[in-house]
Amino acid sequence: MTSGQLIDADALRTNGGMVHIRSACPTDHDALVALNAAASDRSIYLRFFAANRLAADSYVDVLLQPASPRHHALVAEIGGTVIGVAALDCDSDDSAEIGLLICDAHQHEGIGTLLLEHLAAIGRRMGIKQFVAEVLAGNSAMVQALRGLGFAFTGHLDFGVTRYLIDLYPSETMVTAMDSRDRTAELASLRPLLRPASVAVIGAGRREQSVGHQVLRNILRGGYAGSLYVVNPGHSQVLGVPCFPSAGELPEPPDLAVIAVPAEKVLQTATDCGRRGTGALMVLSSGFGESGAQGSAEQDRLVAITRQYGMRLVGPNCLGLIDTDETVRLNATFAPLSLTPGGLALVSQSGALGIAVLRASERVGLGISQFVSVGNKADVSGNDLLMCWEADERTQVIGLYLESFGNPRRFARIARRVSRTKPILAIKAGRSEAGQRAGQSHTAAAASLDVVVDALFDQAGVVRVDTMEQLLDAVRALSDQPLPAGPRVGIIGNSGGPGILAADAATAAGLVVAELSDELRAMLTSAAPTAASTQNPVDLGAAIQPSQTRAAIEALLNSGEVDSVLAVFTETLVGDPVELTHAVGHATGCSVRPLVLVQVGEQDRSLRLPCIERPLPVFSFPERAAQALAAAWRYARIRRLPQAEVRCPPEVDVDGAHLLISTWLAAGPSWLGASATATLLGMYGIELCPQRVVTSIEDAVSAAAEFGFPVAMKLADGTVHKTEVGGVRTDLADAAMVRAAYSEMVTGRAVDILVQPMVAGGTELIVGGLQDRQFGPVVMVGAGGIFADLLADRQFRLAPVGAADAEAMIAELRLGKLLDGYRGRPPVSRPALAQLLVRLGWLVENHPEIAEIDLNPVIGRGAQLVAVDAKIRLAAAAPRLDVTVRQLSPTAAQRLAAGGEQR
Repeated sequence: MTSGQLIDADALRTNGGMVHIRSACPTDHDALVALNAAASDRSIYLRFFAANRLAADSYVDVLLQPASPRHHALVAEIGGTVIGVAALDCDSDDSAEIGLLICDAHQHEGIGTLLLEHLAAIGRRMGIKQFVAEVLAGNSAMVQALRGLGFAFTGHLDFGVTRYLIDLYPSETMVTAMDSRDRTAELASLRPLLRPASVAVIGAGRREQSVGHQVLRNILRGGYAGSLYVVNPGHSQVLGVPCFPSAGELPEPPDLAVIAVPAEKVLQTATDCGRRGTGALMVLSSGFGESGAQGSAEQDRLVAITRQYGMRLVGPNCLGLIDTDETVRLNATFAPLSLTPGGLALVSQSGALGIAVLRASERVGLGISQFVSVGNKADVSGNDLLMCWEADERTQVIGLYLESFGNPRRFARIARRVSRTKPILAIKAGRSEAGQRAGQSHTAAAASLDVVVDALFDQAGVVRVDTMEQLLDAVRALSDQPLPAGPRVGIIGNSGGPGILAADAATAAGLVVAELSDELRAMLTSAAPTAASTQNPVDLGAAIQPSQTRAAIEALLNSGEVDSVLAVFTETLVGDPVELTHAVGHATGCSVRPLVLVQVGEQDRSLRLPCIERPLPVFSFPERAAQALAAAWRYARIRRLPQAEVRCPPEVDVDGAHLLISTWLAAGPSWLGASATATLLGMYGIELCPQRVVTSIEDAVSAAAEFGFPVAMKLADGTVHKTEVGGVRTDLADAAMVRAAYSEMVTGRAVDILVQPMVAGGTELIVGGLQDRQFGPVVMVGAGGIFADLLADRQFRLAPVGAADAEAMIAELRLGKLLDGYRGRPPVSRPALAQLLVRLGWLVENHPEIAEIDLNPVIGRGAQLVAVDAKIRLAAAAPRLDVTVRQLSPTAAQRLAAGGEQR
């Protein structure tokens, strides 16, 4: 067992305030005695089972024992004052007793639950499987804290004391309960930022081209509904708004302070705001993390100041934010943007790109609910905003522009939940990053940054788009139309050429151009007797009348043979384009199926017609319209996927695997030996072909005879491409062939040779995993054997994966027909392959020392999946954040204390 790293973290209370949680240290003695003194008699009684303050003070020395594999104590601080303490003490190898005391003034703020979350994470690292808590019958607060954790637990009442046993396994129930607490705290914490009742602009002057002046002008032009102040010691007023010399002299603590002063003045300004009781800061100033090491150090100091005073921070180096709610009407940016209300919430790391998207959204008539430019993401990030927009009734679609991920695994969990009710569209910059990973396995070589990002988005239910144009197109299709029930699209218009282009574009985007039934074609002919073609795409002809157009589109929408309609019309001298557009609008008004309109060569826009309640998405060319419909179908498919339960499979020997890995790693990083590899895989229920490592010809012949001919022989080292270096011999039918093969492979060298029985033919697959420095454990499945690199047919997901995720990976492979028994080949059980992925995912999740692992090939026949070759490379693992613990992104000092740079 190990006590792990010392804890040093900031977190949010349920009321949105900050609390600092850290490991206790000897200098806390007086603070803990003061905590006891401040506690009520009842709190002391409930904690120590007697109103004995002398015993409580004596226990302080026990709490302050050094952290060890048997003991760990945590304290909670607000504003530097210790207001809570919790500790665990092992009473057996896998069980620990816990205790908790929170000062009366801060009870019911979720602090006890936060301390217990961190204790549970420490306990799991120590090998503890359950906590024991003895609770007096009247201690309802402690019982509530234990229940709130979401862990499975049981209780036994004996003489007025209930002994609770808490299972520390992080189940779905536990994660759901934690997410609920996380949402509550985030919403309360970000209220001053996203719905501020008062704003102070610090640094606004009379120079019109200055950032502060432009922000103030935009706030005034937007008609901000709250109280507005300016901080500038050099003026009495700016743009008619009275000025105050400093934040400390403001007449009230502002909810939000917008800081637009030179970088060297930001820290003192933030301190002044904190002392005045400001709720949130938005720092527009540059010269921080984006400018190098010195700027990064200043940024960490800024974060430390905001945490000290309990403020949330957007930026630095950001553009600002917009809120179009009529009760707020805030444009706190320095860009020429309007406040057009709508359903799009947008977060952007790039201020310039955010401006471009919002200006483009104005041109097409697409409004926004909120926009936040997060800049350097020193504190508030997309993860925080996702949780707030999940609860915002005005927000229909969420757009993300990302250049980096602070906490990818938290993002995946939050986005997966949010995407169940609201579509999330994302642009991730950096697709073209050059270079491959330094790993030596097929999995590591294939896992470029971009494919792992794709895996993250797939797992999180996020629809990835490549361009700003695609994002806005998809937003219009998703916010203005029903979701398609499937991929079948009907194409209808008044010209053959554009219809054909639309069909090509739809197919390329992943939609299915449906084949229409004779019955439906007859209905189309009845609606439009002069139609040139009633096949899909339907060509109504250039002379089609509006009434006929409406009847034909209604027939298509109501047929049940298509899931969406792409209407493509070109303006002619024969028909009135306005009347045609109204006919399309009337046809789609009450439909439960989506329709998008292409007016070839005209302006892109969301068209509001008096005949329909929802806007009609209009595109200038069919390619963009098809992509927008395809994005809507991709999101609809996400909504239909079952919730993936992610649970470690039974009969897994985690402790044994830990011991094997740590023993092997004691000699330093290396490839795991063949025998140890087989043992480790067996601990996770992964079948490896029987094998024997031999060092002589006679041992090789003996092993072959024992297995039974034919056999295979291969080099037993970590070589990936054994066939390319002559390191594999197969179908050795007798002892003579074994002797000859051994001599050829050894050629005078001292090498180990692996002897295995030949596995009956089947489909060759590769299954692998690795530890990504940013994203954590990742799993892969794809075409195996010699086709692993040739076909490059593979899918990735972040580990651990549930069965549903694993089955989705398999379904996305191009070799699907082979798995199902193509041309007489033996089929491969998809559920069995999914279970293999689940088990391997938990292997790399539970053991971060597994730097990379390849099972290649895995030969599949029916439900039998046998790894013929396996390679595992071990390396010391960097500390990583526990996803079952709520905490704000760590500062540099906290990351250093934790022993790593992971955020």
